[in-house]
Amino acid sequence: MADKVRVGFIGAGRHATRILYPSLRYTDLELISIASLNEEEARRNAAWFGAKYTYRNHQELLEHASELDAVLVAVPPPAYKEILTDVLDVGLPVWSEKPAAASASEARELEETSLQTGIPICVGYMKRFAPAYVLAHESTRDPSFGTLSYFHGKFVMGGGVYPDDYTFLVDNSVHMADLALYFMGEVAEVVAERTELEGRLAYGVLIKFSSGAIGTLQLGTTQSWHSHNERIEVTGIGHAVVVDNVTRFQLFKPTDPGGWWEPNYTVPIDANQTLMLTGYAHQLQHFAEVLRKETKPKVTISDSRRALELIDQIYLAAGGSFDPQQKASVW
Repeated sequence: MADKVRVGFIGAGRHATRILYPSLRYTDLELISIASLNEEEARRNAAWFGAKYTYRNHQELLEHASELDAVLVAVPPPAYKEILTDVLDVGLPVWSEKPAAASASEARELEETSLQTGIPICVGYMKRFAPAYVLAHESTRDPSFGTLSYFHGKFVMGGGVYPDDYTFLVDNSVHMADLALYFMGEVAEVVAERTELEGRLAYGVLIKFSSGAIGTLQLGTTQSWHSHNERIEVTGIGHAVVVDNVTRFQLFKPTDPGGWWEPNYTVPIDANQTLMLTGYAHQLQHFAEVLRKETKPKVTISDSRRALELIDQIYLAAGGSFDPQQKASVW
């Protein structure tokens, strides 16, 4: 495979256009083609980001699979299963924006297909690649940190976007579900409470992990999109780490000051750009390295299936009323 990895992109919506396409400039991925149900958006992004070809749907793009090494996908969650299955059917590896499925049951089917074909589905839980979260995870794996005892995660956004609870949890809170599993391992029990105030949601979640550790999650739409939205705290024995609003890392030790890190925004280098600090560009570069066989996938459809299973547990524990085995029945 050449230094540049040739990719097609399925989807040209707001998130993809603002975040994912601009992230490509920091990677070894070469954009060849774009498919979108909105032809105007496809042509616009081709002009902005340098694609050679545009197609009206993903089937047309996949008819030209021989021109590509892999495919990137960013679409609404109900569309993932069909598209990702079709990409695997033509033999191409795929990177998908999270959660790569509309439900845990759909993710499970995609996981089975990926395992059967041996073709990877990498999933865009970009927080795992954000430098502050990387430092925090490495710190918790140091033997001196001690046994992990407690996890707290806050992920509270603005309102007015999601039509129902399950859509909100799957499309938004799944990030914090993934981080809880990433740091703490498998979940044994979940207790959750939900309230709705002035049309906005708030979830309080208590988790017991299989290791014996416990955790709490604060999830909701009751804040502003422009305020302090995100924080995790992980406690060991005498040690703790904090990641605050994605970009600030602190390590607390029992007998000395510990350490901290945050970007030096005054220096105009790639490492201090938002797309790098939030992990978006790092995860796409990682996908390029996976395709070149330089590393193994760090986040797969199996990870997304586990995160969506935790979302189902939270939804049902808080009084949700659907069968999680059904496929996206509430979308």
